Amino acid sequence: MDRRYIAFFAASFAIIMLWQMWFPPRPPVEKKDEVAAAEQQEDAKPAEQQGDEQPAAQEDEQPASEESEGDQDEAADPDAQPPQQPAIAAPVVNSPPFLTLGSIAPDGKYRFAATFNSHGATIHRLELSSLSYRDLHERYGFLGQLELIPSQGGVKVQVVVPGSPAANAGLKTDDLITAIQVRDAQPVEINAVEDLSRVLQATRPGQSVTLSVTRGGEKQSLSATLIRKPLDVIRPEQENILLHSKTVPDDFVQHPSMEISLTSVGPKEPAAGVLAKANEQLRTGVWAVDTSKADQLRFSMVLPDLGLEVIKRFSIPAVPEEQLNDKHYMAYHVDVDVSVRNLLPTPQTVSYKLQGPNGLPIEGFWYSQKVGRGWSGYGIRDVVMRTFGRSERDYSCRNIADDDIDPFGDGESLAYIGVDAQYFAAAMIPQKPDTEARWYVSFEPDLASTKLEAKSSYQEKYQNASFTLTSRPLALAPTGEEGDTVGRTNQMFTGPKHPDLLAEYQSPAAPNHSLSGFVYYGWFGNLGIPQAMVWILTLFYSIVRNYGLAIILLTVVVRSCMMPLSRKQAKNMAMMQELKPEMDHIASKYKDNPEARMKAQRELWSKHNYNPMGGCLLMFIQLPIFIGLYRALMVDVDLREAALIPGIRWCSNLAAPDMFMSWRNFIWPQWFLNGEGMFALGPYLNILPLLTVSLFLLQQKMFMPPPADEQQEMMQKVMKFMMLFMSFMFFKVAAGLCLYFIASSLWGMAERKLVPKPSMGGTAALATGPTPSSDLPPQRKKGTPNPNVAKAAKNKKNKKR
Repeated sequence: MDRRYIAFFAASFAIIMLWQMWFPPRPPVEKKDEVAAAEQQEDAKPAEQQGDEQPAAQEDEQPASEESEGDQDEAADPDAQPPQQPAIAAPVVNSPPFLTLGSIAPDGKYRFAATFNSHGATIHRLELSSLSYRDLHERYGFLGQLELIPSQGGVKVQVVVPGSPAANAGLKTDDLITAIQVRDAQPVEINAVEDLSRVLQATRPGQSVTLSVTRGGEKQSLSATLIRKPLDVIRPEQENILLHSKTVPDDFVQHPSMEISLTSVGPKEPAAGVLAKANEQLRTGVWAVDTSKADQLRFSMVLPDLGLEVIKRFSIPAVPEEQLNDKHYMAYHVDVDVSVRNLLPTPQTVSYKLQGPNGLPIEGFWYSQKVGRGWSGYGIRDVVMRTFGRSERDYSCRNIADDDIDPFGDGESLAYIGVDAQYFAAAMIPQKPDTEARWYVSFEPDLASTKLEAKSSYQEKYQNASFTLTSRPLALAPTGEEGDTVGRTNQMFTGPKHPDLLAEYQSPAAPNHSLSGFVYYGWFGNLGIPQAMVWILTLFYSIVRNYGLAIILLTVVVRSCMMPLSRKQAKNMAMMQELKPEMDHIASKYKDNPEARMKAQRELWSKHNYNPMGGCLLMFIQLPIFIGLYRALMVDVDLREAALIPGIRWCSNLAAPDMFMSWRNFIWPQWFLNGEGMFALGPYLNILPLLTVSLFLLQQKMFMPPPADEQQEMMQKVMKFMMLFMSFMFFKVAAGLCLYFIASSLWGMAERKLVPKPSMGGTAALATGPTPSSDLPPQRKKGTPNPNVAKAAKNKKNKKR
């Protein structure tokens, strides 16, 4: 009975742990006090919603450090008449639709290329240049992000990103692609964007293509060598939706990264509709391009009805030549400066709202699980923020989508806020020198696009989580005077979540407030075990240059250290086999008295120093190592896309399932391909999980002692059934984790077969001797009366006499 309890407890504990790791429940919603929440929401309202007295109220709260910058609010006379606004002519703007900064050349001096949309002056796309960070889903040949549009006789190129195969081939903006030829195949005419995509999807990186191009009325032929698609840290969310859905909803709307809108213009609120018209112009109008260099862009938009000019400056750093080999050099950021200039001869007060970065990758959406600082239930993209004097706070995209997050900012000074994906992040760091300066009246986690209709809790993790920053009212002096332009600069990090790199990105006001908090291993990481796994794997990788071999070496080290325990486990199992006759005797002798039977069994185990928990000890000791390796694969970006056998598509990412064969063409429902639930296996057949469970079953059959009674036999059958259950749970785990279990199982089998069986020295047999025949219950033939029953009846009869 004790063995059954112990086995049941161990199995239940293992199932609960695995279930919690792979299928976490939704985090509890934090309920705030209604009165406090109402006060906070009232304080966080934009100035246009709080009435004409907002600028005066803000002046009282303005810190002294900001008064020196001329940003203090000026009290507005409620009886004052609006100033006579001079006629301001809107300039004629003729900007190209897209512009770029940086390059995606792997050996270039930039870590990324950023594409900007002149409609709204927003970040349209940001691609990393490093060969270590490639797209996990699109593995066919990549020509470049051309932002094609249909045109007469072909497709028109709107942008050519520096460093792309298209740029290297000589393709230019406004070129018309009319045909494409892959190697020696027949040329294919291009009449629509889908035609070019269809041809490229049948290619592989390294192949050459020839483009037929019309430029200025002349036909040209350009040759390009395709590459593997770089990873987009920021991209249009529609592309992410098409990974898990067949179509994009008709009513879908996205607010691009760095979109700006005005929340108030004083001293008097503008006439109804004027502010809405200005914001529509800021969001969709074409901004003037004042400066366009390889690493700098300056956009501007004049709002004649408000007498304002809004300016956005973007700049990126270049990597010095001597630091090109340093992959953690601090060059994964865009400096974003937003300024407002007063065009009127009277002072004005302005506040605005800035949309944070969004459209981060959802790679591995069908298998990935991200850990957060709450209980569980985090999505693929969540929000992490930190204010001065406080630790990091996580906000799940599920709670954000449910509108369960209140705005922050009242009484707090922002250190940084960002969107947290599994291996990448996009964070904003205000470049303010004073920790007490409060540039933003609120910083609110929210969705940057239309909320997707989620039919299950698994689909909620796909939401496009982001945040918005609402500035405090900025006091602008009359035009031409000092202080007529006020700006704010934020450093926007967009890159991999590597600890050494994140530690470089700090708040200027407090260097101890760095982005290191984006690397989080969960509560188990407080013990340092995942970090130790990463350190050991990195050490082995520096020797063998292969993370698959590094995991195998880790297994060898772990199992070597556990050899004394495994030998003791084998000795326990051998002792159990030798004690089996005596156990059978005790079971027969006390079959009607369970308490006496258990007492006799405990005495027998104590006599021969047998520990029934010896078989489970090895599993419990390996559990922290298993969880540590699991968390390391979930978090460490160096393990992302680490291949078991370089150059082979199978098992090319140890942090993901091995993806042996795609079965997308089979008749599977979409929820099955999306991996929504335990029994939804995803779009690939994985063979390493099946091999892992098969080895578990073989090991159980080879080394588990025969059952001593019917209860043990039933327990062994239940364990076999649990192995089948585990095959579903293991089907979407990382290949590196399966590799560890396979190596550990093979080691255990070899150890039991090759190492001599531990000798019991006949201890059990000599100590107990053969089972005494006199102690066994008398045997009788079927149909004959039981002498014990007859004797008991005779004694009862004599007693009555």
